[in-house]
Amino acid sequence: MKIIVIGGAGIQALGTIYDLLENDEVTEVMVADILIEKAEERAKQIGDPRLTAKQINVLKEEETANVIKDFDVIINSGPAFLCPNVTRAALKAGVNYVDLGAWPKETAEQLELTEEFEANGITAVLGMGSGPGISNMMALAGVEQLDTVSDIDITIAMKDFTEYSSPLVTPYMLDTIIDEYTLNPVIVKDGEITKIDPLISRPVEFKEPIGRANPVYTIHPEPVTLYDSFKDQGCKNTTFSIALPKEFHEKVEFLVQLGFGSKEPINMGGVEVSPRQALLTVANQLIQPKVDKDQYSVTRVDVTGEKNGRKEKVVVEVYVGSEKKWNIPAGALKTSVPPSIVAQMLAKGQVKRKGVYPPEKCIETAAFFKELALRGMEVYSNKVEHTL
Repeated sequence: MKIIVIGGAGIQALGTIYDLLENDEVTEVMVADILIEKAEERAKQIGDPRLTAKQINVLKEEETANVIKDFDVIINSGPAFLCPNVTRAALKAGVNYVDLGAWPKETAEQLELTEEFEANGITAVLGMGSGPGISNMMALAGVEQLDTVSDIDITIAMKDFTEYSSPLVTPYMLDTIIDEYTLNPVIVKDGEITKIDPLISRPVEFKEPIGRANPVYTIHPEPVTLYDSFKDQGCKNTTFSIALPKEFHEKVEFLVQLGFGSKEPINMGGVEVSPRQALLTVANQLIQPKVDKDQYSVTRVDVTGEKNGRKEKVVVEVYVGSEKKWNIPAGALKTSVPPSIVAQMLAKGQVKRKGVYPPEKCIETAAFFKELALRGMEVYSNKVEHTL
């Protein structure tokens, strides 16, 4: 198997690369990134002879297609707004594709390519990280236990006990987090796709070590794709919310309140610069501390519906701790391993459906959860409540 990882120098790609290299059947992993120095540094850091590094600019789709054409699968770990570009390049190259997910607008643009992917005998799996990704498959697992479905609510929470010397250590791409804190979340309410204000919170109790958290509603593709996937089973309401580590959440919320989430240029000493770009540039200069990560993350999916004429709720959960062997925190681990699993499934021909789909439409729960469990991430349907 030959697999290329776009955005391979980024935060989320590290666990993906490590997981791919665990399989001796993987003969080459290319770390592809616009930042070639960082890509080469990552390949050198890991030190596996199967790793190669290459500079790539995914805005140049023909050039990207030429780079990826000799690989079995492309994993796109880059930013959400570039997902359509990489998907089109994969189509031109005739290569199977998996990504970590985009926003609803970009996801809709990718889904429009399904007939062309099917005609070329290839598959694109959209949103195969933690959320979207594991969350979609957990929703499917809940749906499979019911006759009809009315509500699907996804909640992710993190708790970080790591002591950092740096003032800002991000659990995943900061640009993505700022989008989540500034863009209007999309939910489905009474069968209507609806936008709400960002950062509306609600208290949720989780098992220790997470405990009580206050997840906020943020923009994510799952509410729309899950509604589309399960509306024939009666689904009318879907939501997504997340609670990042409390101290980090407070810092990002403060920066957004100051205006650093804006992309509109302002005059800074005679130079037109957007506040967001200034923040990202400064944050990228911070030295990330080399400390042992001690973080926990939970994904919970509540699926409400009916079984045998009775109203029921299936609660599906997965609790994950940091990966000590690779020193990867729980949130990044839960995001980076699933695309590796699905990429290997695609390379082996285990994903039969051709076209462009969210994971709940083309991946089997049993096979996927088995692979997660082998990596220490066991999914439980640990509670069924009668909601009479």
